[in-house]
Amino acid sequence: MTIYELMNRGFIKNFYGVVSAGKESRIYYAEGKGGEPLAVKIYLIISAEFKKTRAMYVSYDPRFQKVPRDFRDFIYLWARREYRNLEDAHDAGVPVPRPYFVRNNVLGMQFIGEDGKRYPLLMEVELEPELYPKIYEQVVEAVKKLYREAKLIHGDLSEYNIFITPEDEIILIDLSQAVRVEQPVADELLLRDLRNITRYFRRMGVEVPEPEELFAEVAGRRPFEAAET
Repeated sequence: MTIYELMNRGFIKNFYGVVSAGKESRIYYAEGKGGEPLAVKIYLIISAEFKKTRAMYVSYDPRFQKVPRDFRDFIYLWARREYRNLEDAHDAGVPVPRPYFVRNNVLGMQFIGEDGKRYPLLMEVELEPELYPKIYEQVVEAVKKLYREAKLIHGDLSEYNIFITPEDEIILIDLSQAVRVEQPVADELLLRDLRNITRYFRRMGVEVPEPEELFAEVAGRRPFEAAET
């Protein structure tokens, strides 16, 4: 089993319980060889439907030229993609968990929380009204940096994929669906991300621009308009 292999190789010192569980993956709390807190994400190898619904995110990704036919190999590729997405985003200074290792369907990254308890998601907290505009600004800046410096689009950004720290700072999570800015689906996914955050922050009483205006601010052009060369 991959977890035992990672423990034997010293990547994981202690492995604890489930922090969160979904249809496609589970995240466990663990400790690295130096005692550092880890989030260990295990992608479930359950259904060929997963590959069918995720193929568009992998297609035309210049970092991964060949899409495996075998379902299990596709899951392994999916894990490597999220690791690479996190690595590119983290290196660009985007607030995301730092990735540590990936092996087969197991991804190890920085645990965002304290004492084995994760920080709350944006959708789980009730902030003071004056904080929401500041959080919105952080999200927009993170989207810009992700796009301009990491050359990535989150692809599934919403209040469900943003942690809030005790210092009222954001951490973007779940970059498994992130795509490169040059992929054919990039504009569609960026616009969807911006519509999601616009909807949420308007509901919280924040005055924000239209998603299409925000798109131009992030990308320097309108949606589905070719970039100037």
